Amino acid sequence: MAKNNLPCRLRMRHLWKKVTVGITALALMASAAGCGESVSDTGAAKTDTTAAKTEAGSTEAAGSEADTQAAQETGSIKVWVSSGAEDDTYREMFTKMETEMNIQINDEYYPKDELDSKIQVAPVVGDAPDMIIADYLQIPSYYEAGIIENLDDRIPAEIKDDLLQSIVDESTYDGHIITTAQFDAGMALWANKSMLEDAGIRIPTSYKDAWDKAEFEDALAKLKANGVEYPLYIRQNKPSSLYFTYMPVIASFGGDYVNRDTMLTEGVLDSEETVAAYSYITWLEEQGYMNSACDYEDAFYGRKESALALLGHWKYTDHVTNLGDDAILVPVPDFGHGVFTCSGSTVWAMTTAATENGTADAVWSVMEAGLQPEYINQITDFNGAIPSRKSVLDTKEELKEGGRLYLYREQLEAGISVLRPLTPAHMTIYSAMESATSDIIGGADASEALKDASESIDEIIVENEWNLN
Repeated sequence: MAKNNLPCRLRMRHLWKKVTVGITALALMASAAGCGESVSDTGAAKTDTTAAKTEAGSTEAAGSEADTQAAQETGSIKVWVSSGAEDDTYREMFTKMETEMNIQINDEYYPKDELDSKIQVAPVVGDAPDMIIADYLQIPSYYEAGIIENLDDRIPAEIKDDLLQSIVDESTYDGHIITTAQFDAGMALWANKSMLEDAGIRIPTSYKDAWDKAEFEDALAKLKANGVEYPLYIRQNKPSSLYFTYMPVIASFGGDYVNRDTMLTEGVLDSEETVAAYSYITWLEEQGYMNSACDYEDAFYGRKESALALLGHWKYTDHVTNLGDDAILVPVPDFGHGVFTCSGSTVWAMTTAATENGTADAVWSVMEAGLQPEYINQITDFNGAIPSRKSVLDTKEELKEGGRLYLYREQLEAGISVLRPLTPAHMTIYSAMESATSDIIGGADASEALKDASESIDEIIVENEWNLN
């Protein structure tokens, strides 16, 4: 990533301060103009608290120290979570932590886009959480804006050394560890074993013996001829998710989303290789191997109209519950440039608001607890993901050699995982690719769609200086 982002980070902090001052001024003007308006209970409580502290004569430093002590003993922290399949598991986890650690955890769950919008305005309205649980790609822009603390001085060496390298990679930005993670993604093709066997298809068990492009296409043809209506499901009903799941295919075609040196998309997102990867979606539709009109989630595990699904670990429960032993993993095929998986996960980040609120120690105690085997197992037992700590891997039967999920582990340990670009431009790229992918699935020319996306993305990147090293 960037070698020296400090000036940019300081500029972003300064920008937030200027915006905050402007909003505060407007708020004061509005207050003066409408002095008959009521004040919310929350606002009154904050005013009372401030007055009490002032009346007690506490200094800012002493107040901060007292808040930290209180947070450690009977404190309260606010956590915002990017809503997903694991929501109920997090709720159970936090409830147990509250009892064990005597810390009140106020957890709130928001869809990804809503969470991003709330976090961007939080420093302005004074509603920032103490901790964020979100996609690792959302964190760099928050860090650049001065919202995220780095954890270099907090994470113990024995824990860091026990983390998978892919976890360290996704948690590192600007040379600092800024997040923790309980798991990494497992990404491959889910397959219906009986359907493959009935069609006489070889079943690869390792990335080392993955299908090449010709054998993959032969498998699709055999499945179709054997009565499988649409052999492949790629979650075409949710194009935004392909920003992750299609990454191994793009890499195997020799493409990418951005130039990892310039951090611009020109010449890469619209390259011949990336265009070929996305044009392949059109080819799959034309052959009848994929249903472009699919608007449901259960084509593979429920309706059984597909024998293969380009999906990650997060559908583990649905797949295993509905298909039993028929739910197996096979590697993404080699389309000419090797076999790849995609890495990256949900991460936990401490905010600068926690430091300002005096709750940083309490937040870290929760983050560190989340890295203990008990809680790592709780989340990965549900979602089928890969435990972030090496010491936990061998305790999971399905991740041992011969286990249902061993391919996930083997791929990560082999170092063939690809991270999506770690950049403050993430949401810009994500949104543009959601639109472009939707258009391509709907019949648009991949070359034109990706060229338009590249131009729109780079314009915003340059405007915000997100490409500067």
